[in-house]
Amino acid sequence: MVGLAAPDTTLHYLMRPIDIRSLVIPAEVHDAMVAHCVREAPLEACGLLGGFPPFVSSIHPLKNASASEVRYDADPRDLIEAVQALRARKAEILAIYHSHPRWAAIPSKTDLAENHYGDLPRIIVSLLGEKPEVRVWRLDPDSFEELSWRITPQSC
Repeated sequence: MVGLAAPDTTLHYLMRPIDIRSLVIPAEVHDAMVAHCVREAPLEACGLLGGFPPFVSSIHPLKNASASEVRYDADPRDLIEAVQALRARKAEILAIYHSHPRWAAIPSKTDLAENHYGDLPRIIVSLLGEKPEVRVWRLDPDSFEELSWRITPQSC
């Protein structure tokens, strides 16, 4: 439930302030994100979605270096590779996703405290129920706001 280390200069290139109130996620990216989270359970999974606001066009699964059921830390190598792939396409990080294998898709206190990326949307995939639940949030140090999003049948 933690995340990515504080942004360095490599990530700042892709972390320009963007106001995304409603992500548009292709079905194949959504399904790949959920499948990644299911595959990694009972550990927390994490990754990035990239594209051109508000249209997601790529998924970048990252290894959970913590190998934990209750927190995640993105593997630095995986993170660098994802950023390089996005940079090569001149795309941006549009969202950070992670799973809650045994909790609801609601940000935890740890998620709030460890949010080093400001307004960047955070996607939480809960595996608590029979069917995975996906919700998108904007995190602040002491609060969170749910954001709208939609699935589109084709790549953006």
